Amino acid sequence: MSTALGAPAPAGGTAWTPAAEAERVMSAFVSPVAGIVRRIFERTRDTDDLYAYSVGSEACDSRIVLGTACNQVNGGGGPSRQGAWLAAVGETVERYSGAWVPFDLLEYGTRRELSGRGLECLSPDDYTPFADWQYDRPDADHVRFTEQTWIPWVQSRRLGDGALVWIPAQPVYLRADLMDVNPVAYATSNGLAYGSTEDEALVGALLELVERDAVMLAWYKALSMPLIDPASDPGVAAYLERHVAPTGCRASLVDLSVFTGVSTVLAVVRNDVPGAVPLGLGAAADASPARAATKAVAEAVSTRSWAVAKRRAGIRVDPDSDFDETVRTFDDHIALYAGGELTGQTRFLDASAERSSLGDMPRLPSDGPGELRDALVSLLARAGIDLYAVDLTSPDVREAGGRVVRVFSPQLRALDAGYRRRLLGGERLHARPAELGLVEPGAQDYVNPDPHPFP
Repeated sequence: MSTALGAPAPAGGTAWTPAAEAERVMSAFVSPVAGIVRRIFERTRDTDDLYAYSVGSEACDSRIVLGTACNQVNGGGGPSRQGAWLAAVGETVERYSGAWVPFDLLEYGTRRELSGRGLECLSPDDYTPFADWQYDRPDADHVRFTEQTWIPWVQSRRLGDGALVWIPAQPVYLRADLMDVNPVAYATSNGLAYGSTEDEALVGALLELVERDAVMLAWYKALSMPLIDPASDPGVAAYLERHVAPTGCRASLVDLSVFTGVSTVLAVVRNDVPGAVPLGLGAAADASPARAATKAVAEAVSTRSWAVAKRRAGIRVDPDSDFDETVRTFDDHIALYAGGELTGQTRFLDASAERSSLGDMPRLPSDGPGELRDALVSLLARAGIDLYAVDLTSPDVREAGGRVVRVFSPQLRALDAGYRRRLLGGERLHARPAELGLVEPGAQDYVNPDPHPFP
């Protein structure tokens, strides 16, 4: 048995799973007695929530099964009840399975030791998640990844050439106990996805990596990227009119496709009514520009609703506080911007005078998940981006017929959680915007000092 993803099937041999079949399989995960998902509930829509379906899902107490807690409350939304249900259950299963670790299949040691045994391992030269100054702090949370750093390793498949490569396990599994000794990185849900098939999970993970990379580059380099004209696609214009306009919020679509060549949209949803929660962000990458746009908008409105809930509960992060101490989780990131004091610091996101059209954005072949998989891997490989896939499917999820995949990239910028833990290392953060001519001369090393408001 191996944790590495299996060798890819021929692109033409796979088809997208029909929604009815996906629902049939995923129903096995839902049970108040023995389910990974123990409760499903429809959320009541508030006046400024997305005019669509919203479904919440509550996970089991995974400490009993996995020995560690998983994310308890998850959800999904969209214009169809079935789609929202599938998204909610899939997210819960994904987070549950991501916390399962086959400890007997891990290797422990330094890269030098493992390489001496003939194992191909990721080089520390290729992976520096934090900046030098972050490592040099006397109270640093993480240590440098070097040839002699003793850590747990997991076997992966490098998607570009199919090679089996051992990579650090810490950024792969949602397990804090893997960081008890020599924490070189930490894991979020970045590049983690559930699918009815291995290829569908893989495609979901790849698209999320692309999306998060673009958002982090835009935020940390304070880039005002082109705004997309919604009228350039009748379907997107109709979606906004039907599902967003009744909320009283306004949505801006930001084109972030330039960073990877995959259609990527950042949605910035604002409510300028005095006293209202002012901001929600969402993003998506997709083979179809229109789907990327509508997915991003749905997430942005949902994120703003999350911020509304924080404010109603009296949860607030003081904008004048020490962010090292007060911004530690995604909840803190959202709560910080819920009050509106830092709204001005987000204006650059949708301030560009440049316009783009959905019809001019890149499209990828996607008649089947294998076809889209190959297109994504090929496109990113040509850009010098390495992709390492790990099968995170827990035994119970596999028995029911689902798959969970993690794709890790040492180059693509991952979404970070916590101000102290900002992922500011590596070359891409500064090099890619400079290559594209998006930063002014002399500003190549600039980093936005504000915590990001992304979920």
